[in-house]
Amino acid sequence: MKILIYGVGGMGRFFKDFFYSRGYYVKGYDVVKERSDVEFNEIVDFNVVFLCVPMNEMENAIKRLMELKSENEGFNPLLIDISSIKDPFLKLLDNSGFDYLSIHPMFGPDSEIGLSNIILVVESGRKEEETILEEFKKAGAILSKIDRDEHDKKMAEIQGVIHFALVSIANFLNVKREDLVYTSPIFCVLYKLACRILNQDWKMYYYIQKNAEKVREKFLKESLKFHELLKDKKKFEEFFKEKSKVYSDFKDSTLILDAFKSTEEVEDINLLRGYIRAVDSLILRLLERRVEAGRKIAKYKKQLNEPVELQDIEEAKLKDLTLKTQLNSLKVQEIFSLIMELTKEEEYKTLGIKKRLAVLPKGSFSEEAALRLINSRLPLKYCSTTSEIFKAVESGEVEYGLIPIENSINGTVLPVLDDLLSHKVEVFGETKLEINHCLAAKRKLDFKNIKVIYSHPQAIAQCMGFINNYLPHVELRYTQSTSDAVQLLDDSSAAIVSENAAKINGLYILRKNIEDLKGRNITRFYLIRRKGKEMREGKVTCLFFGVEDRPGALKDVLEVFYKKGINLRKLESRPSGKLGDYIFFAEVEKALSNEELVELKNVTTFYKIIGVFDEIKSLDVYA
Repeated sequence: MKILIYGVGGMGRFFKDFFYSRGYYVKGYDVVKERSDVEFNEIVDFNVVFLCVPMNEMENAIKRLMELKSENEGFNPLLIDISSIKDPFLKLLDNSGFDYLSIHPMFGPDSEIGLSNIILVVESGRKEEETILEEFKKAGAILSKIDRDEHDKKMAEIQGVIHFALVSIANFLNVKREDLVYTSPIFCVLYKLACRILNQDWKMYYYIQKNAEKVREKFLKESLKFHELLKDKKKFEEFFKEKSKVYSDFKDSTLILDAFKSTEEVEDINLLRGYIRAVDSLILRLLERRVEAGRKIAKYKKQLNEPVELQDIEEAKLKDLTLKTQLNSLKVQEIFSLIMELTKEEEYKTLGIKKRLAVLPKGSFSEEAALRLINSRLPLKYCSTTSEIFKAVESGEVEYGLIPIENSINGTVLPVLDDLLSHKVEVFGETKLEINHCLAAKRKLDFKNIKVIYSHPQAIAQCMGFINNYLPHVELRYTQSTSDAVQLLDDSSAAIVSENAAKINGLYILRKNIEDLKGRNITRFYLIRRKGKEMREGKVTCLFFGVEDRPGALKDVLEVFYKKGINLRKLESRPSGKLGDYIFFAEVEKALSNEELVELKNVTTFYKIIGVFDEIKSLDVYA
């Protein structure tokens, strides 16, 4: 989806930043050349066009796009109308020949989209529209619908009357800055809102007030009646009690009133100190509310079986925040990362989860093995690589990690051995998973129409018999993980993934069980934790050791195990970093005693116990 923002003023900048931060291809066009990324004729390259021009420029913008359409066959983008008043512009869009989505964002360009209302007035049903609305939902916007014939009537009340009341206060009171020292918090909030309106584009507010003429007249008549009612104490009391039943949502309204203090401009040093105290207090109260929202979200995540930690969403939030400020972006990200950690900590407490497990990405075989161990995604932290898992465990960011150590077809995962040696972690368990691959695509495809297959090198190697028999014509492209393969799919490619990954990503399964050695393709995983004081228990010991560079040195080590009747179930050599010199990794089927370790020490240059463990069927993260 390629998005063009037509008009890069306030709201145009907002939507441009919003979609850019979420990884979309976004460019801007504006009559002000400095704001434009593209020329007008380049708009034909886009399939979504946001109309963010002032309302008095809408007719001209639509006509120019219609001319572009007539000159370029196949140019049929989805237009997005964001105007505050709909009737005159919807008629233009109806006759334009374009598909369009008409929305009314009930917030300004400097506002946060979270909990802001976006009213849907006309929907097109296009696929791009579905994607756009889904992004709004994921950002926490409130989507509501209204009939196109009702929109302007309702806006006359919601916008027209309220704006009129605020501007009327400004018209009548004519408050000066020096008068503000006497004002109440309520007046200050209203004053700030009136200032906001009077310092924006008057033409937009003229449209809004023109739409509200009849309602405004009714409001004035009712206001005069209310003026008379106020003269009667008894009637006023009855009015107050009756209206309080409808206007009852006053919880935390003090927060709104205190928030105005953060908008004050002060110069005196004592007042500046008071300002900082007020802002700090506000930040603390908002942090408490953020954490409380996190606790509620945790309960929804439990119902949906979604992990507490969603890295892609967190990264999008951080990107959004840094786009909105000129402050040091690294420091801002650091602060908000800590706030997110605080919230996640409370989410885990709410769910009773005390330990987290780092795994490879969602849809990977690593995740599938993890789900068998704990039957839930809630405690999972997804990492892009096994090295990330090691770092997360070693740093204490998570308590456990799950890493693939060996596959029955492709052998040992050698980078994992190197990380086991270089990180302060230990193996405390192992688990096994039978690997079943399937061929999946975004849509139903005949094998002859598949041009490219994406997957991890091991997954492709394990399915070469199937590929050679059924897909000898395809291009093979290797990815870092099967999860990455899914992200690269287009309409003429397929991926080799697990059935679980195909279902999670809504893919069409073209063929199941395409691995060459059915029932014999097993991956073994290590469970690791930070090296500490926990008791090592199990029937298998894994260790690294080095030997002297002389004939028979390795034989002397093996002799120790042979004499004790200890079976060696795995032995691998790894380069030490010096040419011709090697370090050995071994798994022995025994928890080695002190006596055996002394003998081992006598025939090695060094040894390092990495873990003592058994096979684990389940992992308790609540204890």
